[in-house]
Amino acid sequence: MQQEAMEFIGKNHSQGRQPLGVEETAPIPRKRKRSDVIKGRYAYSIKTSRVREPDFPYSGQRLSCTTDLLNFARSLQDSDIEKMLTLYLDAQNQVMGIQITSGTVNQAVVYPREIIRHALLVGSSCIILIHNHPSGHARPSDADIRLTKTIQEIPKMLDILVHDHVIIGTEGRFYSFREEGVI
Repeated sequence: MQQEAMEFIGKNHSQGRQPLGVEETAPIPRKRKRSDVIKGRYAYSIKTSRVREPDFPYSGQRLSCTTDLLNFARSLQDSDIEKMLTLYLDAQNQVMGIQITSGTVNQAVVYPREIIRHALLVGSSCIILIHNHPSGHARPSDADIRLTKTIQEIPKMLDILVHDHVIIGTEGRFYSFREEGVI
């Protein structure tokens, strides 16, 4: 098994495709052994590349305090459905990416797995969660607290920090998990 793994690592898995800007070479023909098909052993490789969008409106925007977050997510206050913004930041707290999840009048279904997957794909160092309560109340529900604790624990193993989770109500009301000492 270890020998097969070493052989796999030593092979070219590009399938003839080269990253942008790299000169293409002829694909390396491969022969698939009948034993591989019978045993059902396949290996997968995934390659990603970062593409900078020239018109990304938040490029270089730094978020360093709760006031910055509230100004950033001000439009959530007037939404009639619950929305979750996940902000992916670099080590200098500059916005690298944003994920928006829309829900219903009283919930937005958020999967921690997807949040972590996006953080890894953009190369994020930090995550900030922001969501609104269309009811106007800014106090977190039990589900909000569970979600925050789950999303705080999982990326810790991957050296990704969760800076805050802010709930936005109406009339300027908000709840910051960091300011309340929950995170």
